[in-house]
Amino acid sequence: MISKRIRHIKRYQEIVAVLVKYGFGYIVKDVGLFHLLSLPKQIISDFSTESASSAPLAAKIRAMLEELGPTFIKLGQMLSLRSDIIPEQIADELRKLQDSVTPIDPEQIEKTIVEQLGAPVSEVFASFEKDCFAAASIAQVHRAVLHSGERVIIKVRRPEIEAIINNDIEILWDLASLVEKRYVWARELQLTEIVDEFSNAIRNEIDYFREGRNAEKIRDYFSNNASVIIPKIYWDYSTHQLLTMEQIQGMKFGELINASPDSVNKKLIAERIVRSFLDQALDAGVFHGDPHPGNFFFFPDNKICYIDFGQVGVLSEEMKFHFSSLIIGLMRGDTEMLQRTLFEMSPTPDKLDERQFQMDLTALRDQYYELPFRDVHIGKVVHDVFQLTNKHHIVIPTNYTLLGKALITLEGMINQLDNAISILELAEPYGRKLLIERLDPQRLAKKWSRSLFQALTHSVQLPSLLTKTLKHLNTGKTHVEMELPQLDLLLSKLDRVANRISFSIILLAFSIILCGLIIGETMGAHPFLSQIPVLDIAVTISLIMFFIVLLAIFRSGKF
Repeated sequence: MISKRIRHIKRYQEIVAVLVKYGFGYIVKDVGLFHLLSLPKQIISDFSTESASSAPLAAKIRAMLEELGPTFIKLGQMLSLRSDIIPEQIADELRKLQDSVTPIDPEQIEKTIVEQLGAPVSEVFASFEKDCFAAASIAQVHRAVLHSGERVIIKVRRPEIEAIINNDIEILWDLASLVEKRYVWARELQLTEIVDEFSNAIRNEIDYFREGRNAEKIRDYFSNNASVIIPKIYWDYSTHQLLTMEQIQGMKFGELINASPDSVNKKLIAERIVRSFLDQALDAGVFHGDPHPGNFFFFPDNKICYIDFGQVGVLSEEMKFHFSSLIIGLMRGDTEMLQRTLFEMSPTPDKLDERQFQMDLTALRDQYYELPFRDVHIGKVVHDVFQLTNKHHIVIPTNYTLLGKALITLEGMINQLDNAISILELAEPYGRKLLIERLDPQRLAKKWSRSLFQALTHSVQLPSLLTKTLKHLNTGKTHVEMELPQLDLLLSKLDRVANRISFSIILLAFSIILCGLIIGETMGAHPFLSQIPVLDIAVTISLIMFFIVLLAIFRSGKF
C-alpha cells in the first residue's frame, strides 16, 4: 500500500484535498492520510465531524465525486443502483451525476483510429464526421460511412482513460481497506468488495470488444423476432478501444410520446418493450442494463430498437430462478419462501437477527399479498426489498440490483406509454415457467447426481485431509491467522504518544541549553566566547532543529 501511495502521490494528494474540502477531513485524519495535505491546509482545515454537517450530505457526496473525475463519477453511478447498501436519499442524488464533458480534439480521435485500425481515417471510411454527436468522460461517438455505403457510428475511448481508471482503482482499494480497518460500518458494507465489484464493472465497460459481444449475443437471441432491432457490430472496424456499429435512425422517446395514435400503437410498443426485456433477463440470461428512454429508437411499424450496450447484466439459471421465486413468494404471501430465497441470493451477516428479519419480511409480504397484479408496481416491490436487505446488512449481488434498477427504469417509461400495463403481470408466466423447469424430473436427477458425486469425492478426500491436518498439529506447523481490525488504529495512537513525548523532550532540552547559555553569558565565565555571538548562534541552530522536528511530527499527522 505504501508503494502505491508513493507511486501515485500527486493523485493521492488531490483526492485527500477534495475529501477535506467537502467536510470529510475527519476520515482523512482517522485513517492516517493527514500527512498528504500541504502544511497550510493541515493548519487551516477543519478535521472535526461537525464540518460535514454544513450542507446536505448527499449533495456534497455528488459534488465531490464530480470534482474527482471519471472514475469516481462511474463509482457514484454504480452506487446509485445500490439502494440495498446506501440510503435512498444518497442513491437519488447520485443518479444526478453528470457524465458529459468537453469533446476532445478531433485530431486525437483520428490518431486513435489510425493506431487501432492501422490505416488513415480516409482509407478506412468513405466519410467521417470530425464533430462528435455525443461525448462522455470515457468515450465519445462519431458518425461515419463505410466504403460499402453502410452508415455507422464509432465509439472511441478517450486517450489515457484506461491508465487514469487503473490508478484511481488502486487508490480506491487502498482507501477502502484503510476505512474498513477504522470503521465498523465500513466492514459491514464490505467496502473493499464493493471496490472489487466496481473495478470489474468499469473495466468491462471500457472494453469495447466485450460490449460488442454482449450486443451480438442479444442480437442473435432476437434474430427471429422482427419486432426487435439490435444494431449490427462491424468487427473488422472494432477493437478493445473502438467500437463500430450500425447506425439506426428512428423516433426518439419524446417523439413517440407526442406521436398521433394513428401513426403508432403505443400500447403494443409498451408490451414489446416489456416482453423483449423479460425475454433477455429471464430466458436468455443476458439483458440490457440501462433501458432508459435515450437508449431506444421507435418506428412507425411499432418496432423497437435497443442501443448502447455498455451496461449489460448476466443471470445464471440459479439467479433467474431466485429472482422469479422472490416475486412469486411476495404474490403468494409465502414468508418462508421469501426468506429462503433471500438467504440463497446472498450470504447473510453473522449478526443477523433472524426473528426481526422474519417479522419485517412478513410485514413486507402483507403489503402485496392478495393484491391483483395490476395494482402492484414492480419498482415499488424492488425498492422495498432493497430497503429491507439494507436494514439487515444483507448485500445483494450486483446483477440482481442491476436487474432491479433496470425494471424500475423500464416501469417509469412504460407508464408514460400506457399506465394500464403491469410488468409484474407480464412477468408472472416467466416465473411459473422457471418454477416448472426447476421441478423437471430430469433436471432434479442431474442436480442430485452432481451433489452425490461431490459428496463421494469429498468423502474419498476426507481421510487424507484428516491425516495431513493431524500431522501438522503433531509437528507444530499449524498456523493461526488473527484479524485485528483496530491494530492500525492502536499503532497510530502509539505513534502520536511517542511523537508528543519526543516533542516534550526536545522542548525541555532546548530550554536547558538556552538557560545554560544565558547563565554563561551573564557570569562572563569564558572571555573567549564573549568575542563570538554564541547565544545568537545557539538560539538560531536550536530553533532550526526544533522547527525541523516539529514539522516532521506535524506532517506525519500523528501528533
